[in-house]
Amino acid sequence: MTQLPDLARVVERIHHARRILVITGAGVSADSGLPTYRGFGGLYNDDARTDEGMPIEEALSGHTLARAPQITWKYLAQIEGNCRGAKPNAAHRLLAALEERVPTTVLTQNIDGFTVPQAAGI
Repeated sequence: MTQLPDLARVVERIHHARRILVITGAGVSADSGLPTYRGFGGLYNDDARTDEGMPIEEALSGHTLARAPQITWKYLAQIEGNCRGAKPNAAHRLLAALEERVPTTVLTQNIDGFTVPQAAGI
């Protein structure tokens, strides 16, 4: 296993960086109370099926929305309910602060909007 650089070295590199790319995923928002979709404690684990017996990806698909919109809306409402009240956490605030100091691109699958400076309270 490779060793992680010490904090002082990371800070030094950030200090001299002209731009930064941060790649993140659902885990960064888990501390805000947003459940991940898959994995430990996720909303939809690999073998999970909806009440209608279909994978969640199918329930949320355009095809199902066109054919049976009540199914798609049911699960969109469930997702929204699980996310209601979530607030940016320390990781989001750190990314927002970084964006204020160095041109930073955040590449993420998240749609929570917490990594933008205004949402993170900066």
